[in-house]
Amino acid sequence: MPTNALASTAQENLTVAQEMLASATTWVSTNGIKFALALLSALAIYLIGTWVAGLVRSTLINSLNRRGTDQTVNTYIANILHGLILVLVIVTALGQLGIPTAQFAALIAAAGLAIGLALQGNLSNFASGFLLVFFRPFKRGDYISAGGTEGTVEDIGIFTSTLASLDNKKIVVPNSAITGANITNFSAHPKRAVIVPCTVGGTNAPEKVRATLLSITASNPHVLPEPAPVAVLTTLGENKYTMELRAWCKPENFWAAQFTLNEAAKKALDEAGVTGPLPAMRMIQS
Repeated sequence: MPTNALASTAQENLTVAQEMLASATTWVSTNGIKFALALLSALAIYLIGTWVAGLVRSTLINSLNRRGTDQTVNTYIANILHGLILVLVIVTALGQLGIPTAQFAALIAAAGLAIGLALQGNLSNFASGFLLVFFRPFKRGDYISAGGTEGTVEDIGIFTSTLASLDNKKIVVPNSAITGANITNFSAHPKRAVIVPCTVGGTNAPEKVRATLLSITASNPHVLPEPAPVAVLTTLGENKYTMELRAWCKPENFWAAQFTLNEAAKKALDEAGVTGPLPAMRMIQS
């Protein structure tokens, strides 16, 4: 390429760069301060708004707790209000930057529709969480069986609920899985039955087995006096029968009562000379 052509091209590029720099300088001198103030204003709105949202959430929870309402309901309502305040804060902050809030609201609506179609399961979980909180088939601290698992309820969230298993594992269950199946609440009533089935040999007198099983309930600190414990014969076999000890305890003492009664029943039956079922005999002809 001729030297004159190269020089001409370089001059043109330099001119374009100078024009862009001049344009940027003009914009900064005329709009830079205004934009900086708007940015600071939007940042201040966001920071103050998030602080206010957190304050409203904690204040609402404390206020509702003082009124004696259920903590699960309190937290659920406070979380929804917290989220709504944050959305309002973000829209207001964007408005300070000159972004039309009406168009932004339409964008949010369109995005919400698209996300809703893509996340129908989460919307179902949200609706299920609402039902769990306000119809209250269980509450925090209850021991339940639901969603294919069981444990003590630790939290009922917007989309999921958290249980603690007997071995202290954290179980997170989608709310829709809970409401879509049977829910068994073992803590719903003030008393819970403990059943200890004991299969013994058919030659043992039922009265002796019954008296032996009932004798272990008086010294067990977890067994309630009312309703009174009973021992009933439930099944009959060829050389055996099953006697069930049925006692009552508080729901929170169920496992302690179950384990201690199991062990005490085994020990008491052995000491009383109660024999186990004999093995079945088969005649084989050659």
